[in-house]
Parts: sequence; structure tokens; C-alpha cells
Amino acid sequence: MPSLLEAGPGRRAHAPLATLVLALCAAAGHAQQTPGSDTAAPARPWALYTGLTYLYDTNIDHTQPALESFGGLVTFGGAVRLGSSRGALDLQYDGVIRGYAHTNIWNIPGHDMKASLEGLLAHHWDLGATLEFEFNGSTEDRVLRNEYSWESELGYRLNRSNELLVYGEYLIKEYPSPQSHHEFDPRVGVRFRQLIGDRWSWTVSGRYEFNRADSARYRYVGPTLGANLINPLGGSNVSSSVRYRIRNFTNRLVRVGTTDVLRRDTDFVASVAWHQPIGHWEIVLNYQYERYQSNDIRKEFREQTAGMTLTHWW
Repeated sequence: MPSLLEAGPGRRAHAPLATLVLALCAAAGHAQQTPGSDTAAPARPWALYTGLTYLYDTNIDHTQPALESFGGLVTFGGAVRLGSSRGALDLQYDGVIRGYAHTNIWNIPGHDMKASLEGLLAHHWDLGATLEFEFNGSTEDRVLRNEYSWESELGYRLNRSNELLVYGEYLIKEYPSPQSHHEFDPRVGVRFRQLIGDRWSWTVSGRYEFNRADSARYRYVGPTLGANLINPLGGSNVSSSVRYRIRNFTNRLVRVGTTDVLRRDTDFVASVAWHQPIGHWEIVLNYQYERYQSNDIRKEFREQTAGMTLTHWW
């Protein structure tokens, strides 16, 4: 699962919701401790939410002139878990209605539907698969597109607190006009996660992708490195993440000095969010910084986003 703090006009723009939804979808009959509370309540195998987000963006169109914008987003969705302690099927839906100033491109609804199957393969070994459809948004890139993905993963639990996971993913990207092209992106990766106590956790990850497209100019290969940290802060918690990605284009040339060379882009993203639950409500404040660099200096930009989300759990 990508970082919950990859916020913006795409799928994760509206709220860092996925972890909280899945936490509510623990197997029925188990107890769940609500952050900041003193009593445990029985968990439900389902959850519903509605929310409202205010978001400020310094460069919503990702260009050097930098189009400043702000917007209000209405969010809604839910999740359900079916299964037992040895295996489970998670179904999740997230929707968003966007309204941004100074641009009309993003003012269309976004939808994300996901089905995840996980089970105990053998002692210490877990096997999982995820099928996901996203419309008018993106998990990682702050662009407007449709995505269809299939991911299979194999995890090895070293002990109760440490897990090593390897995975393969096939991602299809469909871009609307004026680009109107398709990309096909096989990926392989590895993640290591450690739990510290009941509420601390950190994750490091690495991935390599082989992006193909119906147009040669969009084909590239390259690695992505990332890290995530979730730590408690009294009755609230703080989540933060960093990501560094390299894209080496295989067919697109740019002029550097007096020589034509293959284009090479790098993308650095850092995010932080504060989560405060209050009964059936939650307040989230988040901030993200992105720096995109390239040997094609026309494609370089910086961006900052800041937002506040109020969510109600039903």
C-alpha cells in the first residue's frame, strides 16, 4: 500500500483513510482500542465514513509558472472484511467530489475500488493479492488518469513484530485528453515493516519498475525508495513519509548543452500528518512537499500542499 500521505488532487488527496478503515474492519469478536480512550470496544467487520477537506496547493498543474489553488472536497466510502483469522477478504471503496478554484480540470468526482485477499500460507508465511480500480485520480502521481492494478505479495514474519514482504504488481494507466495514451507498468519490490508496541511502526521499501507505453516517449525504467513512520502523540498520532524516485527514459532525448541525451527525472516527496480522533470523529492536518527535477529543465517544479480533513465514522 502506498503512503497515506501522498496527498493531493489524486486518490489520496482527500484524506489519509485506508489504515483507519482497515483498523475498524478487524475480525468480529476481537477487541479494538480507540486511540485516546480508556476502554476497548468490540470491533465491527465493516465501516462507513463521510468527510470534508480543505486543501491549499501552491502548484496544482505541476508547471514552472505554478498555478496556485485551493479547494473543498467531500469524501465518502467504506470497507468490509469477510473471513477468519487464517484468511480474509477486504472490500473497500473511497469516493471524492472536488471543487478547486482557478481551474476546472480537477472538478470531477474520483472513485477508488479495492479487493484484497490475504491468508496464512504456512508457518510464518503469508500470501496476499489485491485488485484495484481508480477513476479520475492516482495513488502515487498527482495526475488525472484511470488506473487498474493487480498485486501479488508474499510475506515472511520473522517474529510478532517484524515482517519482510516481496511483491509483484502490474499497473495499467489510462490518460485522458490531450495526452490520450496508455501505459503498462510491471513492478517488483520489497518492504520491511516493524511494529514497536501497540501504536508505533516504521516501514522501508524499494521497488523497480519497467514502464511501457503505446508511445515510445513515455517508456522508462527506474527505482523508487521510500520510508514511513507512525508514532503516537498522547491520544493522537503522527504519520510521516518520504519517497525518492528515479525515471530513466529509454527513448526520449533532451538537449543538454550541445549534446542529445536520454531524459532522466527524479522526484522527492516528503509528507507529515497529525491525526486526532474524537469519538466517532477524526481531525487530520497534513502537509506535503514535492520537488521534481530533470535534465530537461523545462520539466522541473516544486509544490507544497496543506490541508485539514474532518471525518465522521458511522
